[in-house]
Amino acid sequence: MKPVLYKILGGTTAVSLMMAGLLMGQKDPPEAPPPPFPYVRPLVLNDTLLKAPMAPRQLSSSLIKVEPDSQLNVAFASEMYQAMKYQEEYLSRRSVDRYPVRGIHKNELLKTVRLLQTSAFEPGALLKYFDYYQVNTELKNDRVRITGYYTPTIKAGRGPSAETPVPMLKWPKEDRDIPVPSPAAIEAGALNGYNLDLGWVSSRKELRNAQLQGSCIIQFPDGDIDFLGFGGSVRGDGGAYVFFKKMGKEVLGSGSFPLTAGYSAAIDPKFIPIGASLLAELPVCDKAGNVVDYEYRIIFAQDRGGAIQTTKRMDLYCGIGEKGLEAAKRVNSYGRLWLLLPKKDFKG
Repeated sequence: MKPVLYKILGGTTAVSLMMAGLLMGQKDPPEAPPPPFPYVRPLVLNDTLLKAPMAPRQLSSSLIKVEPDSQLNVAFASEMYQAMKYQEEYLSRRSVDRYPVRGIHKNELLKTVRLLQTSAFEPGALLKYFDYYQVNTELKNDRVRITGYYTPTIKAGRGPSAETPVPMLKWPKEDRDIPVPSPAAIEAGALNGYNLDLGWVSSRKELRNAQLQGSCIIQFPDGDIDFLGFGGSVRGDGGAYVFFKKMGKEVLGSGSFPLTAGYSAAIDPKFIPIGASLLAELPVCDKAGNVVDYEYRIIFAQDRGGAIQTTKRMDLYCGIGEKGLEAAKRVNSYGRLWLLLPKKDFKG
C-alpha cells in the first residue's frame, strides 16, 4: 500500500513529549498542554474503554470490510471537532441502544469518536486505529448519491388566517391514539379539529419544502421561534406525508443533539447507526453543479431523512436559511462512504 498522506493541524509536540516520558521509565507521564480546542480529549494509554475486549464483528451485508484508499488527505477542522463533541455526548447517554444496528455495539462507536479526537496529533493514526467498512449500495463501485439539505426558516402564524391557511401537523399518535389517514385524506382535512397543528404557513409549497428537508425553523409574528424536527411519515393514497415534532429553539438531529453544517449527515439508521463516524468521498461542485474534484472528509451520522430509506443515498447538512440553501444546492452527485470502527487488534 502506498503511504497515506494526512493534512494534520498541530499538536505533535505534545504527543512526542508524552511518549518520551514513558520511554524514560517515568511512572506518570507529564501532563500534556491543552489541545487547540478545549473539548479535544487527549489519548490516555491506559484508557479502560480503549482496552475493553470486543467480540468478533458480525455485520450485515450492507457493510463490507475493505482496505482504506491510499493518498488520503483528510483535514481536521474546528467544525469537525464540534460535531465530534456532540457525537461523544450522545453516545455516552444510557438511553442509546447497545446495538443500534446488527453487529455494532455503541461502545465501538464511542471508542471510534474518542480515537478520532486524538488522530490530529498522531501522523498515521487513521490507518493505525481504524477498520474501514464500505457502504454496500449495489451501484457501480458502491457509489452513494450525496445530496445537501438545510433548515428552512419560515414565517408562520399560530392559527389559520388568510395569510397562513396551511397547517404543519404533529404525529397523530404522539399524545393520543388518533388513526393516521392516507396522505390524500390528510390534504383534504381528515385531521382537522384534532389540535395537531404546530404552526400555520402561507402555502403548500412552503410546507412541502419543509417536509422534503425533514425540519424547519418557524418564526411567529411576535419574534418567537420553534425548531420543528421530523415527527414521522405515512405513505399511501396521495404519496407521502411528513409530520413534525417540536424540538426546542435550536437545530437538532434525530439523536436530539445539534447539527453541524458540513459535518452532520442524514442516513437510514436501519443500515448506518446514529452516532457512526464516516469517511466520505465528497464531490466538489462548481456553481453550475458540475463535479470538478473530490475531497475526503470525516463526517458523522447524526440525523435521519424521511426520504432516505436505503444505503444508496446520504444527505449532508448545509446550514440554516438562505446560506444553507445555497450550500445545499452545490451538493448533488455521487461519492463513496466508509464506516469507521476501531481495529479489532488495537490494544490502546
